[in-house]
Amino acid sequence: MATPHWYANGLLNVANGSIDLDTATIKLQLATTALTVNQATDANRTTAAAAEATGGTGYTAGGFTLATVTLGLTTNTLNWDAADISQAITGGPFAFRYGIYYKSVGTAATDLLIGYVDFGAQSVTDATINVTQTNQLTITAS
Repeated sequence: MATPHWYANGLLNVANGSIDLDTATIKLQLATTALTVNQATDANRTTAAAAEATGGTGYTAGGFTLATVTLGLTTNTLNWDAADISQAITGGPFAFRYGIYYKSVGTAATDLLIGYVDFGAQSVTDATINVTQTNQLTITAS
């Protein structure tokens, strides 16, 4: 699994309580291109929605809703985890590279960005996408 990264505003929104990682509706959207995010101003999913992956059947616009989300603390490290995702895609090709985590609140303009992961170039046709969610975003205190 590639290393996940926080968006600065995502981390700020977690710190100030705008995003509660274990009770909010958190989604993972698959995208074809990297986001150019202005860390000082971009806090919503509008730019990410324009880069969303399409093709085939089985992927719903807006992405996968994370299930069984947990927070845990181990030796000064906060770990955020969720159930793994497995989704059959029929037809295609369905191409993506990035997974974008966000708090879903209704529309791309109001959804709050959290972070992203680079999966490398992926393309599936009549196959199952499997995403292992293991300690996706961590914070370590010193």
